[in-house]
Amino acid sequence: MSMAFLTNNKDSAVIWRGPKKHGMIERFIIGVDWGNLDQLIVDTPPGTSDEHISLVELLCKYNVPIQVVLVTTPQIVSCNDVRREIGFCKASGIPIMGLVENMSSFVCPHCSESSRVFSSKGGEQLCRLADIRFLGSIPMDPDLCKSTETGRNYIEDFKSSEAACLIKEIALSI
Repeated sequence: MSMAFLTNNKDSAVIWRGPKKHGMIERFIIGVDWGNLDQLIVDTPPGTSDEHISLVELLCKYNVPIQVVLVTTPQIVSCNDVRREIGFCKASGIPIMGLVENMSSFVCPHCSESSRVFSSKGGEQLCRLADIRFLGSIPMDPDLCKSTETGRNYIEDFKSSEAACLIKEIALSI
């Protein structure tokens, strides 16, 4: 479910203040027929905004257990945002399953060599500082980008790629 499905114009921004956002998040949680789920994965923007507070309040209100998987990129600015999110989770009593470092390196589409483009191992360092579990690093792979943009199953289409193997490992670990 996405706000993008509810707008008439795909180029329109959703410019709402807290109460309206809160209402829409509640409609997503209780107004959508999710069917019989084992897990509900909610992808939120980085930070500790109204959306995060509303989401936690509403999930608690409806007795939905919460666990968090955090995602960062290796750069300090991203790690700093996620560090604050860790503080939010700890202050709210939300269990953190672990952290994934996304875009940890770049996989060349020609030779398949992996090269670090950004700072190195920021996610691992953040996990050590915050005493949370490091789940793994996922490299940038042009095929992964293409797959997500076209709705293809990257894991099946590129089984032997470094990123597919790492994504499978991370998924199995959680």
